[in-house]
Amino acid sequence: MRYLFPKSRRIVHSSQFTVILRRGVCVADGVLVLFAVKGEPGSPSRLGVTIPKRTGNAVVRNRWKRLIRESFRTQQDRVPDGMNLVVRPKKDAKPDWAKIQKSIPYLTRKAARRLDGT
Repeated sequence: MRYLFPKSRRIVHSSQFTVILRRGVCVADGVLVLFAVKGEPGSPSRLGVTIPKRTGNAVVRNRWKRLIRESFRTQQDRVPDGMNLVVRPKKDAKPDWAKIQKSIPYLTRKAARRLDGT
């Protein structure tokens, strides 16, 4: 399977971010905070990343973005379809690749269970 991350799999408009952050369910672990809403049935999941300035300087914020996007890209088959996601790092967390790799599928499954009401 080719793991691409085309523009159709991204959330880019601020209005979409606002809807997800206000109406979505919020789940977290020690590394990431994830907000999720249901998207179009049968459509692929989409990802938006937001990194607050308090996280660090531009180098640190860009590292977080690269790690989160790459984790999502390589694990698309482990993320439930039809979800719109916004991810941000937890306060005082450090950008650790192994922890982010474990966190993305875990949080998406947890959010999917909450959206389904189980």
